[in-house]
This record gives sequence, structure tokens and C-alpha cells, in this order.
Amino acid sequence: MNVLSREKVKVVAENNGWSLDHAKGFVDGETWRRRGKTPSKLTLVGFDEYCLGFRAGYFERQHPASARSTKLEASGSVAGFARPR
Repeated sequence: MNVLSREKVKVVAENNGWSLDHAKGFVDGETWRRRGKTPSKLTLVGFDEYCLGFRAGYFERQHPASARSTKLEASGSVAGFARPR
């Protein structure tokens, strides 16, 4: 692991209140997702801190409410009301 990755792991751990193993897994999971790699079976079924972090980073999720509000704002209406022009 290079110096930038180590620093990123530390920052992610501090910002989220995670252990270093969980943060390392998260950073690795993000990297694997971006590169289009298939995760190993161990990282998919493991329950240690690294595996939990890996899955959190690999399987990117978006909050459905934020995606919906973004669509509504783009269309010019929020919560069923048209925005005044």
C-alpha cells in the first residue's frame, strides 16, 4: 500500500469513527469497484472489520430520497408543487 492510500485510510477512519481495518477495507472496496474487479468470496461473506468495510466501499449505494429530490429539483417541482418562475 502506498503512502497516499495509508493517509486516505487514516482520514476515512477518523471522519467516520471506524477502525483502521474497516477503513482499509472501505478504501480497497472503492478501488476494486472503480477498476471493475470482482471481489473474492472471502470479502463477500467475511464478518471481520476489513470485510465489512470492503463491502461498504464496493457496493456503492445512493439514498433513494436524495435521488428523488434531485430529480424533482431538476424538473422544477418539489413535493408536487411547481416552482414559481
